Amino acid sequence: MKETYAGARARLLSQLAMHGWTTAPQLKVPWAESPDKTIKLWFKAQAVYLDSHSLFIDMRGMAVETLIATAARANVIRRDIERTFG
Repeated sequence: MKETYAGARARLLSQLAMHGWTTAPQLKVPWAESPDKTIKLWFKAQAVYLDSHSLFIDMRGMAVETLIATAARANVIRRDIERTFG
């Protein structure tokens, strides 16, 4: 049986904390912030957001390392766009 979104969210938040991320799993919309404070992820009902932008991923069954790498790539793209277009 496939992992539920709620189960995936709880697991990933716990694993991110073990990787040194600051997490707030108790909130209505839980979040996690990278150790260097450059990435902040918001865990909504069935999606993960980097600030106000969806990462368009299915977090169910996703390895925490994959989530971190995906967020890091999206953050680089976001910074490049902001530098280019202001």
